[in-house]
Amino acid sequence: MPQDKSFDDAEKRDFNRVIDDAIANADGMSAADFALAVQKAAATSGNGHTTAAIGPALRVLPVRAWWFADGLYVVSADEAHKDLLGARIEKFGALSSEEALVRVTPFISGSGMRVRYLSAAFLTSPDVLKAIGVGPDDTVTLTVSKDGRTRETLLEPASRRAPGDEGQPTKRVYSILVPDGQDSPNRWPHVLDTVVTRSPAYAARTDAEQRWLDPDQHILYIRSNSINSLGETPLQLKLGDIVAKSVVEGRPRAVIVDLRFNNGGDFFNTILFSQALPKLMPRGGRIIVLVGRATFSAALVTAAMLKGASEDNVVLIGEPMGDDGRFWAEGNDIKLPNSGIEVHYSNAFEDYENGCRDPVECYWPTVAFGPRGISLKPDFLIDPTFADYAAGRDPVLDKALDLAR
Repeated sequence: MPQDKSFDDAEKRDFNRVIDDAIANADGMSAADFALAVQKAAATSGNGHTTAAIGPALRVLPVRAWWFADGLYVVSADEAHKDLLGARIEKFGALSSEEALVRVTPFISGSGMRVRYLSAAFLTSPDVLKAIGVGPDDTVTLTVSKDGRTRETLLEPASRRAPGDEGQPTKRVYSILVPDGQDSPNRWPHVLDTVVTRSPAYAARTDAEQRWLDPDQHILYIRSNSINSLGETPLQLKLGDIVAKSVVEGRPRAVIVDLRFNNGGDFFNTILFSQALPKLMPRGGRIIVLVGRATFSAALVTAAMLKGASEDNVVLIGEPMGDDGRFWAEGNDIKLPNSGIEVHYSNAFEDYENGCRDPVECYWPTVAFGPRGISLKPDFLIDPTFADYAAGRDPVLDKALDLAR
């Protein structure tokens, strides 16, 4: 892929080897096999932005799962398999969940946290499981544990996807954690359906929403799932309005910016917000940025710019983000002529920890606006357990509230 600049020489050789193997075996490949070969080739870059949109080519099992601190759990399932809700997946066939994660890694572009994030969807595709050696056919044997009992269950491909699936596994995988609306057609039951009080993080997708988390309006909560505008009002105007009215006029003691389930977009939409917010806080006020494995691309950049603009008043809480501070991005999509699969290439280098000074070597906005000499590691590292999630607890937000108070 000559347009992509993220490959080093060794990665180019790996890329060509995967392509050569695919060509040699093309006659016996299914559409899903070919899609996975394309994705595996892209993943040899080790770069999260160099990837292929293969979701529509892959079938899914009738369960959706997420990695928590204590394992991989079923959080949603179709009506026929709702007894699996809350079960921990111990094995796929003969492979433990951890062994399956290792085997699926070559098919996923990006850092270890990006792999952990996307693998939650990859590992519930029978096509992927067949490719990593779980079994020879479409039927998958899961070993699950729930309520102190361990059992095996046989799963076949789902007849239809969950409404919120959106053609995973390379799109918004975090939607696994958010129950679909009760009026959604063909809705799948969800672990959180019976939880009365939920974290505001597990709400419908938004580019920006705000709320006060205390009756005295001292703690402002801003949630964003997209750095692109959703709706008629541009995102930068929404954020500007929040800063002007709720921050400058409202003078909160703390602002919590929740970017945990934000895959990115166009960071030009948040440059003004991220540069201004730390400087406009009242004396002694602090900004608490919530991040996680789904925080990626322009969302990572937004967190980095908030940290870079900090006047010792910005902290990060949660998991490591879905990329390192140095990566290749931007670029464009190429549609493969026969399969129609879109492959994204990356051609601009960005560094949000050491910083960039040369617009010839780095993407120019990184040079102009990017921070230098910061760390993107969470100041407080928190990976929630399944028990916390299923009970409606949010230890990441709880820690933020402790700091805010």
